[in-house]
Amino acid sequence: MTRRRWVVAAIAAVAIAYVAATAARFYFRKYYIFAADYARWTTTARPARPAGTPIEVFFFFTDHYEPDSSADLVRKWADRYRALANRHHDADGRPVQHTWFYPGEQHSPEIYSVLRELASAGLGEVELHFHHDHDTEATLRAKFQRAIADFQEYGFLKTVDGRTRFAFIHGNWGLDNSNGPRFCGVPTELKLLREVGCFADFTFPSIYWNAQPPFVNTIYAAKDDDRPKSYARRLPLAALFNDTADLMIFEGPLVFSPSWNLKHLFLDLEDGDIHPTVPATPRRVDDWVRAAVHVPERPDWIFIKVWGHSASTPGDADAALGPDFDRTLSYLESRYNDGRTYRLHYINAREAYNLAVAAARGATGTPDQYLDTPIPRYIANGPRPGRPPSTPVTFR
Repeated sequence: MTRRRWVVAAIAAVAIAYVAATAARFYFRKYYIFAADYARWTTTARPARPAGTPIEVFFFFTDHYEPDSSADLVRKWADRYRALANRHHDADGRPVQHTWFYPGEQHSPEIYSVLRELASAGLGEVELHFHHDHDTEATLRAKFQRAIADFQEYGFLKTVDGRTRFAFIHGNWGLDNSNGPRFCGVPTELKLLREVGCFADFTFPSIYWNAQPPFVNTIYAAKDDDRPKSYARRLPLAALFNDTADLMIFEGPLVFSPSWNLKHLFLDLEDGDIHPTVPATPRRVDDWVRAAVHVPERPDWIFIKVWGHSASTPGDADAALGPDFDRTLSYLESRYNDGRTYRLHYINAREAYNLAVAAARGATGTPDQYLDTPIPRYIANGPRPGRPPSTPVTFR
């Protein structure tokens, strides 16, 4: 065999090995669940923003906040977070926000007290995270009701008009029995969540898990169909307004990007996870913006939902509070907050839901007026630093 043939054969062998490795990666990491919709998303033209108006960028951190009942850890975490929030502000002067999805099965009055101090200081809100297994609808309803009652003693999950309302993240990504009874057991969980006061689920994306929806970079409505993973059927957000859907499913960014990482076969998958092995970077910010998660009616309102487990290990805390995240927020504020092309807003999960509802209903004007409607603020909330209280808006 000539040298040229050897070279051609070697290139072909490398190409075949790369294709085989990529196919294996897509299979074992379950990328095939969302591959078709990712192809649709990639080939769909992005609507142009209205001339003369900036793109509104809404950034929020949905934290699977699991400190393993350590109040001392939470107090130290809170001190670091206050310092971070003092350094970073949005277009209106509001400090960076946090949404603590605290595990409802980990009752801790000491931790609730620390989180209430942060909420009352206007630095974020507490929502419900929950791990459970082998439940029935009846047993899970009782668990939810007990956790909600515990939270409400501290002003969480109860709006200022007295209603029980909350956002949700499912432990181990097991929403609606999507990963089997070991992580849930209740295929009517969407309906049950709505009945006990939930307005939206913020669990996804969940790469590597069967729970991952077959959609990417989407905010949509879902209705329970009494089978596992009911949210695999996507409904328009308008279905929430006439009670033909149960919950809003609010996804975060999920985008592939080329890289020099051989371990990832030169193709990174960005899923918004703030993790010690995948620290926040300016490049990731660009990918979050490129995902352009939005409601069809307002393509100029872009939502960036990042997530993590910032209280699970010291490394996780550093990833969410340390220099990498600090620099990343500085880049976000300098690159996507010039007032002409972009305007940055730090928000929490409840406000993200309200803004998505407003967009679906044809909102006009500045986004601030929609932050507290239709879900008002929680009793635990203090003043909103950097912004006056918003006036609730009534849609026709």
